[in-house]
Amino acid sequence: MANRRQSLTILILYFIIYALPSVLLVLWKNLGAQIFLIQTIDYLVGAVLLLWVMHRLNRPNSLEQHPSSWPTTVLWGLIGLILVVAGQYLILMITQSLGQSTASANTTTLLTVGQQYPFFFLAVLVGGPLMEEIVFRKVLFGNLASMTGPLGAALVSSALFSFAHADGHFILYAFIGLLFCWLYRKTGRIQTTMIAHVLMNGIVILPTLMSWHF
Repeated sequence: MANRRQSLTILILYFIIYALPSVLLVLWKNLGAQIFLIQTIDYLVGAVLLLWVMHRLNRPNSLEQHPSSWPTTVLWGLIGLILVVAGQYLILMITQSLGQSTASANTTTLLTVGQQYPFFFLAVLVGGPLMEEIVFRKVLFGNLASMTGPLGAALVSSALFSFAHADGHFILYAFIGLLFCWLYRKTGRIQTTMIAHVLMNGIVILPTLMSWHF
């Protein structure tokens, strides 16, 4: 019961946090570039809020009964980074060989905004990944695993994770979701996937940061 209450609270908060910038933009059309600062603050505060709810009402789910040690957790987070980068490279190579575009509208938009407003990278690097891991892995995968089994739960949560990004690369994002579900189940700690996810986004942002001249 406690897990369900916690999960429902997190899902409601996530939808409010996710929708807030769009709602504000509709209500105040003259916000202009300020919307990116609002979204950054919204995501960072949202991540802190979801983390607080997660720890305040923390009840181990079926995947967290035997958590790995913290050194092992960090190690698998780093291994997860290597696996997700290699997997993405392979999928994009196959996509290109089939004559399809490998460009990601989602990534391009985020990098373009970040180039103009560097503070926005905090939303991409910290706020977004932490919230997504709590929602798609801990809440959805973690709760569904006891009802549908780990495989069914992983497929559902990964499909939703892919649809949420909505940039046409369904298989790519589904792969990322499945890999992160596997990491979470292997270590019993959501921090494993948080590490891998944050580092993955960091690698995407790094070339943009290195191109700046201070």
